[in-house]
Amino acid sequence: VLGGGGRRNRGDPALQQGIRYNMLQLLQAAGTNGRSDVSSKGLTGDGYEGHYFWDTETYVLPFFLFTRPEVSRKLLEYRFHTLPQARARARELGHPRGALFPWRTIDGEECSAYYPAGTAQAHIDADIAHAVRIYCESTGDGAFLRD
Repeated sequence: VLGGGGRRNRGDPALQQGIRYNMLQLLQAAGTNGRSDVSSKGLTGDGYEGHYFWDTETYVLPFFLFTRPEVSRKLLEYRFHTLPQARARARELGHPRGALFPWRTIDGEECSAYYPAGTAQAHIDADIAHAVRIYCESTGDGAFLRD
């Protein structure tokens, strides 16, 4: 069922069950079409209205690098597809160049109703850049950057 990600912990069945359950949650929640991401609560709740956060690139993408690298690529493709909105947002907030990815999003536009939080999350760009770097280094997929 977990194909390629089924790691075994032989000493503790409860721990093994917990690991497999968490892996299943990640596998079923991940966007695999390049146009969606992992919502903040996965499939377990409606917190944050299902918006996507930078947490995917920081915490979820590394799991897929080791178990399903093709899913990691699809998660990064989602960010690539929202790059035009991120560039427009940078201009809107006074940056003449570059991109500023939103804190909370579905379609690339900022979804936070709390303006101070939505405009203070500049670290997101570095988190995404780091994810692209570790993806390319781990997989050798230089085509991702060229495309």
